[in-house]
Amino acid sequence: MQGVEVSHLNAAIKAVLMAYYDLMHATVEDALRIVNAYGKIDTLGMDAGPEITICEQLNRYDSGAVVITEEAGKKGINFNDTFRSGDPETFRTVFISDPTDRSNQLKEFLTKFPKEMKIGDIFGASDIIAKWEESFGGPASITGASSAISCVRHGLPIFAVIVNYITQELYVSCAAGNKILKLPPERPELIDLDYVRKNGEVILFPNLDGQMSSMQRFVTFLGDVGKTGYLENFKNSGLMNDQQANEFIHYRKPGGPSRALYLSSLQPRIQPVGFILANGEKISEWIHWLPFVRFARSLNDDSQPALILYEVFNERPSTKEGVLMSTLPNYSVFREYNEKMYIDTSWLLKMPNPSKLRSTIIIAPYDNRWAVRASSQFGYRQIKFY
Repeated sequence: MQGVEVSHLNAAIKAVLMAYYDLMHATVEDALRIVNAYGKIDTLGMDAGPEITICEQLNRYDSGAVVITEEAGKKGINFNDTFRSGDPETFRTVFISDPTDRSNQLKEFLTKFPKEMKIGDIFGASDIIAKWEESFGGPASITGASSAISCVRHGLPIFAVIVNYITQELYVSCAAGNKILKLPPERPELIDLDYVRKNGEVILFPNLDGQMSSMQRFVTFLGDVGKTGYLENFKNSGLMNDQQANEFIHYRKPGGPSRALYLSSLQPRIQPVGFILANGEKISEWIHWLPFVRFARSLNDDSQPALILYEVFNERPSTKEGVLMSTLPNYSVFREYNEKMYIDTSWLLKMPNPSKLRSTIIIAPYDNRWAVRASSQFGYRQIKFY
């Protein structure tokens, strides 16, 4: 990794851990209190607190940084459009964060505890993982509420940092590898990339090894109370009919940032998942998967990637909040330049609120023949980063 990329990564680790440890010191009442930080009536302390901390810390690291989050939208200095057309070398560095993912589940979970209890005492209990999995499925290392920051530099995803509130683990994906670290109870300021590399364990992304019954097993968000449009968008993809979807769905209300881990060694091998889908979801949900796609290598052949990525589109895409849920190539954030694929952050930052960008993308193990065949027959683009 280049020195500037290591510096960006260490700043993100510091920001996400500071937000995490601040939340651990908050009470249940603090976390569930409705706040007016963004003029929204449903923002809770557990959403606003981590977001404010992350934005503040990244701004202290680089006052010219652009930080995209769901609640705040875009934080950073305004700029004139002086980019050379489509040249990724001119693109600004952008941090994209989901400060508190699975907040609905976390809210439901915390309401079971006394309001004066500290969050850290709740999550530090020996039986907390079993209680979470009983309510929201397992393994908690994947299903747990989390906070995440990813970075796109010169149009390329250079890292993802995810902290799991329930298991108290840190996941890092970058050119130096994919690691999981059990957070120490003390001295969080010592944690940086070097610490993670020395003390973390490798996250592997196994092949399916020809298990046809697993190739269609999938995880995606298919909707919740008050959240319409997702089931329709999935049907529009044409990947499966209703009967197949009901048969092969593994989990229909997953988290965002940690969803890529369903394809990893953290998912029990007795029930491997064949692919994950971002079902017309916002960029802060799926951007964190892309470093895993870029840097994970096949266990059978390290010259091959472990994961493949396709962008789903159709001629008559659905919309949500006035934004396309799946985009044709001409309107996609993924752009080709000199025969290489990039994330067009120049185009992204022209949006009034970039956090509202949506996409439908498939990620699968490299040897998932069904995913390759299904995506190819519909003409979906394979996205390969340089």
